[in-house]
Amino acid sequence: MAGPVLLMQAILLLGFILFLLLLLYVILTKRKQLQVSLPLTVLFLALITPAVLFYRSCKTGEEKAAKKFLGDYKLEKLDGEVCEHCLIRLTIDYQYKILKNDEVIGQGKWWLESAPDIPGLFLRLENGPGYVIWPDDRIIHAMDRRHQ
Repeated sequence: MAGPVLLMQAILLLGFILFLLLLLYVILTKRKQLQVSLPLTVLFLALITPAVLFYRSCKTGEEKAAKKFLGDYKLEKLDGEVCEHCLIRLTIDYQYKILKNDEVIGQGKWWLESAPDIPGLFLRLENGPGYVIWPDDRIIHAMDRRHQ
């Protein structure tokens, strides 16, 4: 059910961007006619300012949410084999390191995702499991780097 919602979001965002580009084009081509270009410039600024502020607030909200996910996660299986002393350490630069006995044996990228049918943000790891990883669990059951 998430497909149509995501498609609608993409269509609306693309339409908004195309409208702003068309508005900017008209402003630049009619810049000598102040009675046309001045109101269009005000409209352009009135539309772009909230869009930029909304984007910045989303980014700061995501960074704030990402801090809950930082730290160490116990890794139970690595590349199909049981791994007794394995950890995955998430860092603020959206990178992770796989540690075995405090020695780095792998690394990759991580990111946060959301879905319309799942409440809140959850963790995704490059080469990680296909299921949702919540910040409270701190356990990752398996990671397979062989299938990149």
